Amino acid sequence: MFQNNTKRNTPKERPARSAKAPKAAPAHAAPKAAAKAPAPDARRLRSKPVDIQGRRRFPESSSPYRQLQLLLAGSMPLVRQKAGGAAYRLRSLFSALVSRARDGSSGHRLIQTAVFLTAGLVLMIFAANRVLYTTATTLSFEGRTLGTVASEEEAQAAVKSVESSISRVLGSSYSLEPDKVSYTTGLAYRGELMEEADLEAALSESLRVVEHGYALYVGGERIGATQTEGALEGLLDQVSANFRNENTISISFLEGVEVKECDLPVEDFSNLADIALLLNSEKDGEVTYTVKQGDCWSVIAEDHNMTSKDLLRLNPGYDIDRLQIDDVLVISNAVPYLTVEAVQMEYYVADVPYEIEYVDDDSMWEGDTRVITKGQYGSADIKARVTYEGLTEVDRVIEEETILTEPVTEVQARGTKERPTWAPTGSFRWPTSGTITSQYGYRNIFGGSSFHGGIDIANSYGTDIVAADGGVVVYAGWMSGYGYLVQIDHQNGYVTYYGHNSKLLVSVGDKVFKGQHIAEMGSTGRSTGSHCHFEVRLNGERQNPMNYL
Repeated sequence: MFQNNTKRNTPKERPARSAKAPKAAPAHAAPKAAAKAPAPDARRLRSKPVDIQGRRRFPESSSPYRQLQLLLAGSMPLVRQKAGGAAYRLRSLFSALVSRARDGSSGHRLIQTAVFLTAGLVLMIFAANRVLYTTATTLSFEGRTLGTVASEEEAQAAVKSVESSISRVLGSSYSLEPDKVSYTTGLAYRGELMEEADLEAALSESLRVVEHGYALYVGGERIGATQTEGALEGLLDQVSANFRNENTISISFLEGVEVKECDLPVEDFSNLADIALLLNSEKDGEVTYTVKQGDCWSVIAEDHNMTSKDLLRLNPGYDIDRLQIDDVLVISNAVPYLTVEAVQMEYYVADVPYEIEYVDDDSMWEGDTRVITKGQYGSADIKARVTYEGLTEVDRVIEEETILTEPVTEVQARGTKERPTWAPTGSFRWPTSGTITSQYGYRNIFGGSSFHGGIDIANSYGTDIVAADGGVVVYAGWMSGYGYLVQIDHQNGYVTYYGHNSKLLVSVGDKVFKGQHIAEMGSTGRSTGSHCHFEVRLNGERQNPMNYL
């Protein structure tokens, strides 16, 4: 009998039974089949690949609690997959238990098992729900959702922080209108929560009262701002580009330029084109030049890319023929908004000055010299560090000097004979005092244009006329046009003329010293009033006396 029962239950016998004539299947047969059928599906669910790449894309966080949240949130796809498979198997098992209960075998124990499994399933679903969702607060501004944080306190703190930041930038109290801000607390998916700082950034972006940017300060004064990083540095590079070359050591600005990262009201930001226009413009400020020995008006003007009239317009009241050493002339009434200070390394060949060797000569007066052997400049290869302020050189330091050709010493004869009082000094003094009524050059007089070969110095009749320098009188008498005239040869190529005198105090051949009284002022010859006509001639050519006085 045991063998027969075994035989009936073997797999080989089951096909034979199912092939017999219609026989009513037990009531519990269908549930058993249903319980066994899902097994392949369950195996398929268990073998479904997990989205490992998705789990790797966790946002970074330094908070352990946040890291745990992210780990649980990232594990949810796998948890849901496993929970789905378990739920399917539980439903299948529950159906089998119910079928067996109806069949009457072990009913009480099966019901207890079913209740236990159902309760476990409910607890598992509840736990999964708590991991996926939490109570949170959503902040909205003017009806637009900005973000969700863990609590209403965090949302309110974000609003207060934004209000405080804006107030600090504006310099006055700022607060949001209450009716434009709303807080909604409820159940939210944990993956949607954001940090408080992110919520602040979203609110600031919506308000657009204050923006983060970069401000340009010149001499401590803010002149413009932009939201584009690096744009202001680019403008400064454009301003200094004309002063930069391959030998540039450093570039800076005298005014003190600084770019600061800061928060500013939106209306304080400028157009980059406007800032560039300002940086390349000029501002009020005098540029001056101090007259040095050997300077003359036209050369000063030319050196500063000006005409003589332009220079005179900036210096009204100046007599262009009477410049004095250390006079300060205004070259410009405007200066660049930014003054570039550039330090360059320059390489060039320069002259090396020669020395002068003196040989005493008792046939010459003391102070006089004569070249015996002319000297020659040498040459040197120079490496120099040069500092410019704009286009003006302010410092030059020779760092290396290599002699290419040696200079040739000049030999000069130097007089040792005692100088007489009448010997020329080589410079001229004013022949008299008074007012200059006519300059050197062309002028309109007596209805026509004529060249005036000297200057006219007007004063009262009889004013003293003196020798401009020591020399020998070569003419003393009447000369057409000049009236009573004195000529003095200064023995160095120069001859001076003193005309229109009322009285002469010297004769031809007299040796006169510098400052000696030689005549008295008058209005003889072709004259319209009492004055002294003074001329300077070099080797017979008329010179402008103002270049010598």
